[in-house]
Amino acid sequence: MSKSSGRRRLASPTMAQIYMRQGHFHRARETLDAVLLADPTAGAAHVLRERLALLDGPTISGRVGREGAQLDLRWTKAPTDAHVVVIVFRGHDVYVTSRPCGRGDGQWKLRLDRDHHRAPREHGPAGASAAAISLVRPDEQGSARPVAVAEPLGWG
Repeated sequence: MSKSSGRRRLASPTMAQIYMRQGHFHRARETLDAVLLADPTAGAAHVLRERLALLDGPTISGRVGREGAQLDLRWTKAPTDAHVVVIVFRGHDVYVTSRPCGRGDGQWKLRLDRDHHRAPREHGPAGASAAAISLVRPDEQGSARPVAVAEPLGWG
């Protein structure tokens, strides 16, 4: 049996999901292509292809740096009119800030120890904190629409 016929025999949406979880997106695409070639009406395969298409678009990620005093943000393939929006929760306080991406790929080291991001003393830097991070851009009506959302961050 050839390698390609073995892949066709094992091609299923479940196998594609396994590849996706492992980060083997190219193999997941090949598997879904084989499923759709055999059955163009396979709904689960179409849904997974849509998920993979989203992975090809803009991305944003973040991590907590400098002992909770900084967020290190990175984005790729952002539209030129997109903004990075960050919401930080510290104790009972909420801080919102943003900045234009300006280019497709970039990074931002957001310092949280500046006055406009500093939590009140009763919470202190050791208090529980969380951050929500996204890339947004205006739609045709001027409303902000997310184009990528990072995994939520928590620390402290």
